[in-house]
Amino acid sequence: MLPLHNWLGQIDPRREHCLFESGKGRRLYSYFSSYGGFESKGELTGKLEFDEGGRTVYNSITSNEDIRYFLEKVNSLHDGYIIGVQYINNGISKIEHGHSFNSEQTKLVVKILVTSIWDAVVELEFEGLLEWQIKDNQWDMTDTTVMFDDQNWIIWSDDVYINMEEVKKGSYAIAKSMRWRIIG
Repeated sequence: MLPLHNWLGQIDPRREHCLFESGKGRRLYSYFSSYGGFESKGELTGKLEFDEGGRTVYNSITSNEDIRYFLEKVNSLHDGYIIGVQYINNGISKIEHGHSFNSEQTKLVVKILVTSIWDAVVELEFEGLLEWQIKDNQWDMTDTTVMFDDQNWIIWSDDVYINMEEVKKGSYAIAKSMRWRIIG
C-alpha cells in the first residue's frame, strides 16, 4: 500500500506501471503481483498529463527549449531499443491522369524501449514527413539528436551526428512536426 500517495493513472495498458503523486512530486511505480505491491521506479519531476482514457498526453516539440525538455525527460533515449514502427500515408489521392501525393498527411510513429529510465517505452510521432529511415541494427542507442534545420524541419536521429551524411547512416526522420509521450 502507498498510504500518502494519490493515484494519477496507469501509464501502460498492461497496468505494470502506475503514476502516483505525493507531497514530494510525481513518482512512477511498477506493480509486482508476486509481492502484491508497488516498487518505486523513479521520480518524475516534470508534468505528465493524462487524457480521459488514462493515457499520457503528447508533448509537442516546437522550440529548442522543448528539445532540451524532451532530452532531459527521456534521458536522451540512452540505452534505447526500437521496438515498433508504424507508417501512415493518407496523402495519396487519385487524380485524372495519375496520382497526387501530399506529404502533410503522412505520419511515422516510432516506439523505443528506454532501459535507462525505468524500462519506459517512449513514443515518437512525426507528421508531414520529408524523409525517414529506420535501421534494424539490433543494438542500443547511446544518445539521440533532435534539432531544427534552417528551413524549420525537425530532424531526429538515433545517435549524435555532425552532418546529414552521418545522420543517414542510422535511423532518422525529417518532418514538419514531432511530438512524444511516455506510454509504458
